[in-house]
Amino acid sequence: MERKFIKSGIPGLDEILGGGVLEGSVIAVSGPTGIGKSTLAAQFLYNGAVESDEPGIYICLEESRRDFFFHNSGYEWDFQSLEKDHRFILLDYPIHEVDQIVTQSSAIAEIIANTGTKRVVIDSIMPIALYFKNEEERKRGFLKLIENLHKWNVTTLIVSEDMKMANSDVRPSSEFGIESFADGWINMFFKYDEKAMDRTRYLEVIKMKGVAHSHRAFPALLGNSGFALMHELAPQKPAKAKPPAPKPEKPPEETVVSIEPGELMLPQPLEEERPEREEAKPEPAPEPPMRPLSSKRKLVRDEEMEQLKKLLEEEAGPAPKKEAAPKKKPAPKEPKAGPGGPSRPPQAPPQQAPAPKAPPSRPAPAAKMAPPAKAAPQKPLARPSGRPAPAKMSPSIQARLEEVKKKIMKKK
Repeated sequence: MERKFIKSGIPGLDEILGGGVLEGSVIAVSGPTGIGKSTLAAQFLYNGAVESDEPGIYICLEESRRDFFFHNSGYEWDFQSLEKDHRFILLDYPIHEVDQIVTQSSAIAEIIANTGTKRVVIDSIMPIALYFKNEEERKRGFLKLIENLHKWNVTTLIVSEDMKMANSDVRPSSEFGIESFADGWINMFFKYDEKAMDRTRYLEVIKMKGVAHSHRAFPALLGNSGFALMHELAPQKPAKAKPPAPKPEKPPEETVVSIEPGELMLPQPLEEERPEREEAKPEPAPEPPMRPLSSKRKLVRDEEMEQLKKLLEEEAGPAPKKEAAPKKKPAPKEPKAGPGGPSRPPQAPPQQAPAPKAPPSRPAPAAKMAPPAKAAPQKPLARPSGRPAPAKMSPSIQARLEEVKKKIMKKK
C-alpha cells in the first residue's frame, strides 16, 4: 500500500513529523483552554485549500457559523472566498443532533464524495463524549467514530481538551481519552517564565503511527498568519561556574589515654598536637645583591662628608671648658685619750685679727694682639698616577654646603 504525506500548512511542523502528515490518518490535537487548538485546525484547512488545493470541511460542535467567521477574521485568512469557490464547507451541528455524526455518517460521506474533500476538522470531541451515558458506551462510540473517519478517506484533526497534570514529567492525557483511538497525537502546552512573567506556547508530537518523528517540544509563535514553530532557539549564555565550596576541615581525632591514679597529665604543646594544620610559610624572595660603589663614586662621597663635617664644626663653635670643682678641706682629727684619764675637750685655736684689706689693683692694659700671619699658599699635591680625578659633587650636597656657609657668615 502506497504511503503519501501531505503538507500540514503550519511552518515548521512538517520537519517535526518527518516530512508531513500521513494521508488518511486521524490525529488528536489536545491542549489547555486558550492555547490555540482551534486556530491550528483552521490553519490546517485554509493552507491546505490555498497551497495544496485540497478542499476541507470544518464541523463545528461548540460555536455557531457566525462565531467561526468572526473569530478567524483577525488572521490573514479569507474563508468566505474559499466557501464561494467550493473549497471550504462549514457544518455547524446543534448539540441535540451530535449523535448523527456517529450513527448517521452517510450524509457527511456523501458531501465529501461530491466536493472532493481531503481534509476534515471536528471541533471539538467534548459534545460527542457527553452524549454517551458511561465510559463503556463512550469507548464504543469513539471506536465507531474512528471507523467512519477512516471510511471517508480523509485526513482528520480532532480537537480535544487535556487534563491538568500536577507534574510536568508525567505524560499528559486528554479529558476523554480520544488520543488512545487516534493514529496520531499533537499536544500543546504553556510554559511560564517567572523572571519575564510571560507564557510561551510549546508544541510536541507525542504519537504518530508509522512515522519517525521528533519527541522534542518546540516554541509555537502565534502571529497574523497563524502558528509557526521555532526550531532553532536563541543561544543562551553559559552560566558562570560557581567556585567550588571549601571542603569542611576534619576535626582532630581525639586520643583516649588511660591515666593511673596518682599520675599527672601535662598538656602537650600545640605544635605536636596538630602538626597537619601548620601551613607552610612562603620562602622570602632573595634580596638582590648590592652593587659595590665604584672607586670614583667612593672618593666623591668621602670628600663631601669631610667638607660637611668641617662646616658643621665651624657653625657650632669651640666647646666650653669645664671649671674645676673646689677641693674640700679635711676635717680636724680628735685627740686620743691618754693612759692617765679622760681626754680634755679640744680647745679652739686662738683667733687672729683680720689683716687690713689692700686696695684693689687695677688690671694691666692688655697687650695688643698682632694680626695673624698670612699662610703661604700651598702648592697642590701631585696626584699619584693611576688614581682617578674626583668627580663633581652632587647638586643636593652643594646646596646644603651653601646653606651652611650663609649661616656662618651671618653669625660672624
